Amino acid sequence: MSDTWTLGELAGHAARALRADASPPANGRVRDLPGERLIRWYTTIGLIDPPLARRGRVAQYGRRHLLQLVAVKRLQAAGRSIAEIQAALAGATDRMLEATARLPAAGEPARPADDPPAEPRARFWAERPRTPDQDAVVLHDGPAPGEMVTGVRLAERVRIVLDTTRLPSEEDVQAVLAAARPLLAVLEERELI
Repeated sequence: MSDTWTLGELAGHAARALRADASPPANGRVRDLPGERLIRWYTTIGLIDPPLARRGRVAQYGRRHLLQLVAVKRLQAAGRSIAEIQAALAGATDRMLEATARLPAAGEPARPADDPPAEPRARFWAERPRTPDQDAVVLHDGPAPGEMVTGVRLAERVRIVLDTTRLPSEEDVQAVLAAARPLLAVLEERELI
């Protein structure tokens, strides 16, 4: 297998990986297998990294792109929304993507998944957003008339401060908390929190 692939080859590799373990069928709104147009859209919205290089007008993709694509499709099959997937995969390492995609590390033989895929949630797109965790506290501090500083507690002694004219909704807070998980993992790993 080559180190880089065209868009069509990337779609083919992803289709083979997804067919290999008979993933659950799509829920009616999610396509089972990724096509070239879908991959371009995923790149546009940041779910997949931009191409590694271009040879003329032909984009070149690598193993990380395959991991990202298969991970996205596995999470969709488990009933996750695009917003949840964006938050879950933000800043993901190759090792994290391998675990989510259930593909072996580069150079390793294929191995069965340790955990079975989660059951798809019916009509997940119509569910009400979850309420923020108890640790998620929105702080309000208006230093000047008409100016508001808003903060979201991410963890003990970790807050993000936003200069904004509107209060974040519960959905905003949840999205920030989900997106912050990789950052918090790095802070803990480096013993900064």
